[in-house]
Amino acid sequence: MGKASPSKKKSKESEDDTGPKGLLIAFMKSWSPEFWEFVKYLFFICLFCFVVFGPRNSDPYFMKRGIEDTFTVNEFDYNIDFNRMTTKDQAMKWFENILIENLLPQVDYNGNTLSSEDKGFVAVTNKRLGTSRMRAVKVKTDSCDVPSARQGTITECNANFMSSTENKADFNGTSTITAGKFWDVPYKESNDGWLSPSTKISYGGGGQTIEFDNDYGNVTDVWAKVKEFNFLDDTTRAVFFQTNFYNANVDLVGAVKFSIEFVASGAVITSSQIKCLPLIRPVRVLLGDGASSYDALVFFIELAFYGMVIMYTIDEFRIMKKMGKKAYMKNIWCCLDFVSLMLFIVVMILRFFSLTFIGSVYDDFKKENIFLDLDWVVYFAGLVDNVNAFNSVLTFLKLFKFVRENRRMSQLIDTIKVASIDMMSILVIIAIVASGYGIAFHIAFGHAVDEYRDFTESLFTLFLATLGDFDMDELRSYNQVLGAFLFVSFIVIMFFIVVSMFLAIVDSAYEAVREELANDLQHAQESDPLTIDLIRVISAPKVISDTIYFIFVGDKAGDIGPSEEELEKQRALEAKTAAAEEAKKQLSPEALERQAKLKVEHEFKKLYDEAMEKVQKLTETQEVLQNVLNKISNNMIVPEEGGAGDNKEEEFFGELPEIDENGEEKKGGGEGGGPGGE
Repeated sequence: MGKASPSKKKSKESEDDTGPKGLLIAFMKSWSPEFWEFVKYLFFICLFCFVVFGPRNSDPYFMKRGIEDTFTVNEFDYNIDFNRMTTKDQAMKWFENILIENLLPQVDYNGNTLSSEDKGFVAVTNKRLGTSRMRAVKVKTDSCDVPSARQGTITECNANFMSSTENKADFNGTSTITAGKFWDVPYKESNDGWLSPSTKISYGGGGQTIEFDNDYGNVTDVWAKVKEFNFLDDTTRAVFFQTNFYNANVDLVGAVKFSIEFVASGAVITSSQIKCLPLIRPVRVLLGDGASSYDALVFFIELAFYGMVIMYTIDEFRIMKKMGKKAYMKNIWCCLDFVSLMLFIVVMILRFFSLTFIGSVYDDFKKENIFLDLDWVVYFAGLVDNVNAFNSVLTFLKLFKFVRENRRMSQLIDTIKVASIDMMSILVIIAIVASGYGIAFHIAFGHAVDEYRDFTESLFTLFLATLGDFDMDELRSYNQVLGAFLFVSFIVIMFFIVVSMFLAIVDSAYEAVREELANDLQHAQESDPLTIDLIRVISAPKVISDTIYFIFVGDKAGDIGPSEEELEKQRALEAKTAAAEEAKKQLSPEALERQAKLKVEHEFKKLYDEAMEKVQKLTETQEVLQNVLNKISNNMIVPEEGGAGDNKEEEFFGELPEIDENGEEKKGGGEGGGPGGE
């Protein structure tokens, strides 16, 4: 028994090594840890994209556009609609002729009276949810002081809206038609605070509130009282009208708010906030209230995504504990991970509270006699979208953390790192110049031009001017000299000088990174593990197709193709060759110029060596020729006069050597020399 147990254990281990589990473990180990971390994060990004894109399509936009066209584009006077009204009289006409008539339709397009059920729909498809509400924000009477010189002609002064000047009392209107007739409108507090995008005035949630039910006769009676008792008097600074719709065709809830501001300076500013969102889809999935299978899939994938967020958060705290707080905070990628995960946690909390509230008021969606205050839920939904929009940038930037081991993919981060110090100094200069000109344009044109009405708008307008979006004629129409001077000097200083400096810094940093990259690629022995594994993934379809082809078509087993080791060597060689080629492409102009100079010098040295070799051969030929001439001179004898015979004779002794075409003496021949003998 004692000896059988180890053998069984050994056989079990061998089965694990060769069985499915062993093959799976071997397959997992054949890939680098960096590759598996990259795959896991890609799966996380895919879940994130599905969560944010899954419930989205063009339906919310078209539903918003339909509501907007119905209430804000229709003209109630010649060339006057909601967005172009300028007086309180026009505002009253819009309420009476556009808002009420379209909110509570009585006849169809043929003029036939609608049924009681059809009267509950706006623009045929949008069902009203509950009642509507109109809230007026007023200031106290005589909330500002009139100059003593005008106290006789100006009897009333009503200040701009502020928390200190708000009138929180109930409206007790007295009829000017029938003496002794009163109409009370209570002041109610709510959480529907609003910051005007045009006037930048922050209005609280309170105000004198009127509830409009869904009966056309009752609403017209209430509106008659609004006009009779002068509800929208001179102390009114803003009117908000809220209502909600539900479109069953696309399963969207529309929260609508129309705002009309009567600012103290006399202008009428209008704006509309129409948010169409799938607020009740998750609740329908949880309650099983007819939700589609796709909506259920989206909801459960969202839960899976939040599960991965929690997992990553736990891992991040482990990394922080292992590295230490100081080392963790110095690592830019760790900080990026931490901020991104914390934002996802915020989204989870907001989603939880939103779904909790929608679930608590879900039964109220079928009630017709109450007002559904969805303002803050819609605000949270918008906040979730805003956080996800910002977090999507951080989420995708984190991909550089995985691919930065590949030097080509890390050029962006390295360029920012090299240029960061100089960029910060230039950004400070840009902030100083922009602030000075922003104040100057606001002072000079804020009273007349909408784009410069406050400091913030002035800064945005100047930023657009650097991109080419500007209207210089409008500036010159108000101040021809100062407008031209400020604009031209701003463009010259900001665009032609400061921005050019900024771009030059980035360009210089990029060139430095490219040179460093070229040097690294020249000395690189092999690619990083993640790149090698990605190349394996990319080439996998070809390898699989070739294998299948040779299995079914090939005549021999050897036709299947090269082994895995040979493929690895081939891929490594290809990667090295590609790196060398890329290094040549990535060379800077200075390096290319140095290479051209070296090439010219090499060719010149080659020509010089060839010329010197020919000169040397010519010198040797001259020496041989000189030797031949010396021999000729030594063997030549001239007889003296009066010798034998009367004729002068010249005798030559010996043979002249034969010279070949190279100037050298030929070998061979008789002892006496040449072929002719002595």
